[in-house]
Amino acid sequence: MAAARSPPGLIEDALADILLRIPPYEPAHLVRASFVCKIWRRILSDPAFLHRYRRFHRTPPPLLGFFKDVHCPDPIPRFVPTTAPSPFSGAALFHPNPWLPIDCRHGRVLLQHARNRSNLLVWDPVTGDRLELPGLSNISRLSAVVLCAAAGCDHCHCHGGPYLVLCVDYDSTTGFAHVDLYSSQVGAWGGMVSFGMGDMESSFCQSSAVLIGDEIYFTLTLGVDGDDTTIVNCDLASHNFSTISLPQLDNMSFVLMPTEEGLLGLAGTRGSSVFLWSWMVNAEVVTGWVQCRVIDLQTTLSVDSPINQVNIIGFAEGVNVIFVATNYGTFIIDLKSEQARKVSESMICYPVVPFMSFYTPDCACSKLPLPAETN
Repeated sequence: MAAARSPPGLIEDALADILLRIPPYEPAHLVRASFVCKIWRRILSDPAFLHRYRRFHRTPPPLLGFFKDVHCPDPIPRFVPTTAPSPFSGAALFHPNPWLPIDCRHGRVLLQHARNRSNLLVWDPVTGDRLELPGLSNISRLSAVVLCAAAGCDHCHCHGGPYLVLCVDYDSTTGFAHVDLYSSQVGAWGGMVSFGMGDMESSFCQSSAVLIGDEIYFTLTLGVDGDDTTIVNCDLASHNFSTISLPQLDNMSFVLMPTEEGLLGLAGTRGSSVFLWSWMVNAEVVTGWVQCRVIDLQTTLSVDSPINQVNIIGFAEGVNVIFVATNYGTFIIDLKSEQARKVSESMICYPVVPFMSFYTPDCACSKLPLPAETN
């Protein structure tokens, strides 16, 4: 009697079509599927599959976690995962001379040296690649963003490609804000433009920036007591700059963010509520802030006792969630569903830097070398 034959395996094209149906909402599903066999792993690690996966689901890279600073005694950034398994550990990532994460976009993290603030470093946690950028002279406080520079990239798997770093700093001696642009393809900084902001005795930039289309919005805080804050708009296509006044915030903590309509938005907190604004332009080209929604945290967080401490500490681009720190812990809130999830038992008092990327088998099994002090 002939031995029974094993059933024929699925051809890889058909198998890839099946794996495309894995839901994108929990990145760990892809990783677990890759452990089934070598064929599944090869398919799931293929960059072409990743592009198909994103186009199929029409979804941005998911939130994998966030970097936070621990100020005791030196600022040591730590990564807090929001999904499991995670390619990162909760241990300190930069020691003994720490780098502080100040921005994250398109799978890269931009860091500033904790003591020599003119030094910036770009790190790709997936590939482990890192590069300390040429120092900018006489800069101690700045707003800066990192973004992919690959033409036509859908930012699904742009690790290893070209990138840009845009930096805004204010010179109190001249009253001008200076904008510099670093290109990884050129390997050097290039001055874009300087523009007057008025005569201020001192200034500092608050690292809060958002990318909407080809435009980047920064918050620039001026004045001896930091009592004059404005939004600076940078058009990457035209290199034009403009400023936008903030709504009446009454000392609210706030973050900039894109709205679901692709407009500039802002979220701020007062009492136990989150207030959402949108920057609107009507047919007569009259602009202004419109308050569009209020979220009651007392109801959203389902806590019995009053919420007496609230700070908004971050926004994750693409996934439309905000980070809110309260006396009950730190939560992420989905702005569409208004559902909340606790991510830390303690109240995180400083801004966080969310990290978004497709968590795929090649991410999970790489050794992910961590940035270290560079000479």
